[in-house]
Amino acid sequence: MGTRLTTLLGIKYPIIQGAMAWTSDAVLAAAVSNAGGAGIIAAGGRTTEWVRAEIKKAQALTKKPFGVNVMLMAPNSNEIVDVVCEEKVQFVTLGAG
Repeated sequence: MGTRLTTLLGIKYPIIQGAMAWTSDAVLAAAVSNAGGAGIIAAGGRTTEWVRAEIKKAQALTKKPFGVNVMLMAPNSNEIVDVVCEEKVQFVTLGAG
């Protein structure tokens, strides 16, 4: 199913998994991405180290695109953005918190 979204993100279906704090981890994001959607790791309320570890875990579980949701009100949001860039995550979604 080709749409602007599927083309932009390199996914099969125009479905983006919701970022759910404490639920949307690497395993869920990779499963959604492997199924053809766009999985997302939710970084809200998490440490920068946890986010990096989950990104690495997702990269091991899928070669498909996945993203990270960054909560802008989090005290470590700038550090999480740095990690996302360093780990070359395909896309980011943002929330105010």
